[in-house]
Amino acid sequence: MNEETEYSQWSPDKLIERVTLLERQLREQTTRYDQLLQVAVPTPKLSKPKAIRQFDPSKYSTRFIALKFAYLGQRYNGLEYHANNTTPYPTIEEELWKALNKAKLIFPSPNPSLKEGELNWEGCEYSKCGRTDKGVSAFGQVISIRVRSNRPLVAARSERAQEEEEEDPRKDEHDPASDTKSPFDPINDEIPYPQILNRLLPPEIRILSWCPFPPEDFSARFSCTERCYKYFFTQPAFAPTVGAGGLLRTKESQGRQREGWLDIQAMRKAARKFEGSHDFRNFCKVDPSKQLDMFVRIVNSSEIAEVKAGEWLPTEYLGLAQFQQQYPPQTQSAEYKSMAEDFDKAASSQARSAPSLYAFELKGSGFLWHQVRHMIAILFLIGQGLEKPSLVDDLLDIKKTPQKPVYDMADAAPLVLEDCKFGSRLQWIPLDDFPVNGTGGFRTGGKSDSKYVIGGAVDELWKVWHRHKIDETLASSLLNLIVRGHKSGDRSYNAVPQENNEARKSESQKVFLGGGSSRYAGKYIPVLQRPRMESVGAINAKYLKRKGIDPPERNRVKIMGAGT
Repeated sequence: MNEETEYSQWSPDKLIERVTLLERQLREQTTRYDQLLQVAVPTPKLSKPKAIRQFDPSKYSTRFIALKFAYLGQRYNGLEYHANNTTPYPTIEEELWKALNKAKLIFPSPNPSLKEGELNWEGCEYSKCGRTDKGVSAFGQVISIRVRSNRPLVAARSERAQEEEEEDPRKDEHDPASDTKSPFDPINDEIPYPQILNRLLPPEIRILSWCPFPPEDFSARFSCTERCYKYFFTQPAFAPTVGAGGLLRTKESQGRQREGWLDIQAMRKAARKFEGSHDFRNFCKVDPSKQLDMFVRIVNSSEIAEVKAGEWLPTEYLGLAQFQQQYPPQTQSAEYKSMAEDFDKAASSQARSAPSLYAFELKGSGFLWHQVRHMIAILFLIGQGLEKPSLVDDLLDIKKTPQKPVYDMADAAPLVLEDCKFGSRLQWIPLDDFPVNGTGGFRTGGKSDSKYVIGGAVDELWKVWHRHKIDETLASSLLNLIVRGHKSGDRSYNAVPQENNEARKSESQKVFLGGGSSRYAGKYIPVLQRPRMESVGAINAKYLKRKGIDPPERNRVKIMGAGT
């Protein structure tokens, strides 16, 4: 055994000496280790936090433009934002405002009265065409607004200098800067507004085009000459019931019309009665805050039209040469022609094996609040055989029906503001297609991305369509399975629907209001026999009294705006 380990034989003095030596060696080793560690791992330098770059609006010019956009409104609480009104879904205006602010395209004037997060359009010269309600969609909505521009402020000052030179010809007209700089192109050199906003907006909201030169007095609301609405519905409107229990129990049907199927010809006859100038107070919801006492509107066109397959399936643009399976395409493929013909035949036929699609198409200069949904609700009652087409005449006759009968308006989801027309006052520039050398291809990328790139308008909306198309296919297959019966091995259960010949015991009537299904409404009471709402004058007077406004001092607001 080594001497160092035989501590039991050491004297106390020698043990103390040994411990002192070991402690000194440990301190020396620790010091050398710390020095080596400091050299090998230098102390990291703390970087200074990046300063937030402030955006200075005074360094940019602005311009007044118009934007045309579309949206699917089922997941939105309408177009218009209302302060202090908490809703389960956002509004379209909120999404637009967030995108415009994030892109630094608008510079609202400060308003101390607004809370943080509230929409502020002051100083933006903002106006909108149609105020669609919760759940309503739009394919041609229009707003006008002042936005940031790429136009250099120097160019604006140069124009003022040129005006001064024209007034004083003694000034030197030559500008050396003009020899190197090309003039600003107000379209090609401008910010690609649709592309930038589409990157920031939800996929259900798409900017379609922009107008670079609206007239100085242009207003998206008051300059609109015609608004076009469509309300879609299927034939049959809801799932029919087999047997005698599914037959209508009205005098008009005399037990021959089955529930779910609509009388399209009767609806068309009634729809044409809306055309012309009429007082539509019995076809709207009165808004007492507007204090309206004039409800005359002009309807240019009102009809029930069958929707062809090419209009509700993406076969129209898939038939273009650029989208053919083989490239380069020589002619439109025979396969596509055959497919398109089959779709047209299926859409135009009255085969009961597949529902047809129809639309109530309405055009006019302006509409009252919920007017379109009240009009189609009456048409549905007529189509179901519960009312006659003459009901429209009775409701339009204010002397005969001075107060609106109580009835429900139609569901919002199938309604769409299809287009807003302004005559020839606006020149629209659509999303870029970029055809290349006449080959039918599309150039993508660069400053203005094509709508066909990944994440572009077509790609995003195709995802939406595809998701709902798969849902439709699965639901259709399940419907057929349930109606035809379930097969298990060699046994089949209810393979053929059985007729229920027992008359319906309940007197409750199914009523369709456009939402995809019917509801029981009890024993049906004709519209003209129902209780009446208060007159317009009484509704307006109650509002003024509740607000403490003296009627002689009220500010009457007469609006020819749009409503759904």
